[in-house]
Amino acid sequence: MAFIMTPERMVAIKKRQAEIQESIVLCATAPFSRVTMMEQAELRKLMLNLGVQRPTREPGNTMRREIMNLHGEKFHAYVKYAEIWDTVVHQIDAYSEAEDHLRNMKGHTLEELERAVHRLKHFLESSMEVLNHGYPLICMLTEHEALSLRQLVAAQGEVTISRQDRYYYLLKSIGCKMRAVRVREAVSKPFKCCHAEVKKLCRKFRKARKKMVKKWKKARKARKAKKADGLFTG
Repeated sequence: MAFIMTPERMVAIKKRQAEIQESIVLCATAPFSRVTMMEQAELRKLMLNLGVQRPTREPGNTMRREIMNLHGEKFHAYVKYAEIWDTVVHQIDAYSEAEDHLRNMKGHTLEELERAVHRLKHFLESSMEVLNHGYPLICMLTEHEALSLRQLVAAQGEVTISRQDRYYYLLKSIGCKMRAVRVREAVSKPFKCCHAEVKKLCRKFRKARKKMVKKWKKARKARKAKKADGLFTG
């Protein structure tokens, strides 16, 4: 039987695609300070396996309850990892903006581009802490502990590695372009200096001319007054 793409199926597919995209964005950008405070319905948007859902009087969503059940080293490992992840994610918009600057260099100054390069290098360094603390945290938890937390940490690790690869290859690929921008900036500086000097001289000339015209008008006025005075005395 041939598969027929009806309008209803098309709408359902687009809706599912939007849900998946939202899940990817949430897993990649949501800090734990937000995840642990989500309502259960919002937590489901992460598309994690939340396990068997059963009524409970414990506060918070499934992941928050899982975290509350961690003790000792496991809890401390989670706290350290969550702190690192939230710090990195807090600057995610700045990293994305830097990436956009370097992919579309036109219209950006050398200073802006160098700042963007520095920002992406900072991400490559700081994001290693996500992997260095995330993997040991997953290993510490048994298969019966913190099911949704383990899935989220694993997803965050995959997103981090993907972003590291993207930024690393971007920085490698723009080496020649950055050198060209630096050369162009260096070559244009003398002309900028000349232009500044010309503007300075023009200002001096206008000021001197204005002063001279004022002096000439004053002298002419004095001559007219003297001439008029001579006529009256004569």
